[in-house]
Amino acid sequence: MKLTFWGVRGSLPAPLRAEAIKAKILLGLKEAGLAGVNLQDELALMEFVDNLPVNIGGTIGGNTTCLTLETAGKFIIFDAGSGMRELSRYLMTREFGQGNGHAHIFFTHTHWDHIQGFPYFVPAFVPGNQFDIYYIHPYVPDVLKRQMTAQTFPADFTMLPAAIRFHQLQPEETVTLGPLRVGNIELQHPNKAYAYRVDSADYAIVLATDGEYKRLDRPSIKQYLDFYHNADVLIFDAQYSVREAIIKEDWGHSSALIGADIAREAKVKRLILFHHDPTSTD
Repeated sequence: MKLTFWGVRGSLPAPLRAEAIKAKILLGLKEAGLAGVNLQDELALMEFVDNLPVNIGGTIGGNTTCLTLETAGKFIIFDAGSGMRELSRYLMTREFGQGNGHAHIFFTHTHWDHIQGFPYFVPAFVPGNQFDIYYIHPYVPDVLKRQMTAQTFPADFTMLPAAIRFHQLQPEETVTLGPLRVGNIELQHPNKAYAYRVDSADYAIVLATDGEYKRLDRPSIKQYLDFYHNADVLIFDAQYSVREAIIKEDWGHSSALIGADIAREAKVKRLILFHHDPTSTD
């Protein structure tokens, strides 16, 4: 099982500015000085950089929501934010580059940060590739097509030569993909979003992005505790701080601390914080 994050920002892409990169370099040099690293020793420098925390030696990333799960001979894509462009580059080095690829794409909802990368999904322009698209909102196919019209994009959706099949799911319906079972549950978000849970014989992974939890008493969150229960991985919307989540009521997002509380109650094994605000630093 391989889980990959191609985009983790919420709302809109947030690439690093030059000032932020310079600040990271400066912090890294200071840390190297404190650690007494020999700047002339390339191997020592590489080892030092590899062990730097992400806020100094890396980045949480500027692209919006797109994840993939490779498991049991299936390739699953969740959402099509701007991170889908990086995913395209990866897929084109594989069987998708020769038109022999098959992937299943699940949409949580159709806000811009979850669909804006689809027009740049190069494998869909390769004849022979196959994509099964799953969604709960009935208008998903129309939304994807409308953002690829002459007014907004140079290539029309009807020009895509890959085989694209749409499958509307009902709320709380489970779809079976070989040995995998993919269920969904509605989240509190403007115009609704849906969390997905992938279960196999060996593990369970939950993607719960774009959800707000206004009350944390057990009766209010029981349905989520049941859906997330005993998951090996819970990917959780942590766009805001607790204070921001309270101030921005009805904006449809949550915080890291709320995620930690819910994960603990649901006996989740690993919590991954996700969908970070574009104004937040690494």
